[in-house]
Amino acid sequence: MGEEKRKVEIAGEIVRAIEEHLAELSAGSVEEYVEAVLRERLLSEGFLSPYSPEEEEEMERRLRDLGYLD
Repeated sequence: MGEEKRKVEIAGEIVRAIEEHLAELSAGSVEEYVEAVLRERLLSEGFLSPYSPEEEEEMERRLRDLGYLD
């Protein structure tokens, strides 16, 4: 995605464990794996939307057109 990236510090033992098991984790990099795990957790907790802002606007427009939203 074309989103802004920020740096986060992670314990070395966690990074090493991910690096040693990248193939088993189906990830190309530590960053890719960590981002996927965090995204999955945030989605499941309802803290992150599965839709882009554009998709959300389109859904709202469709629901409004159907009379479900004012």
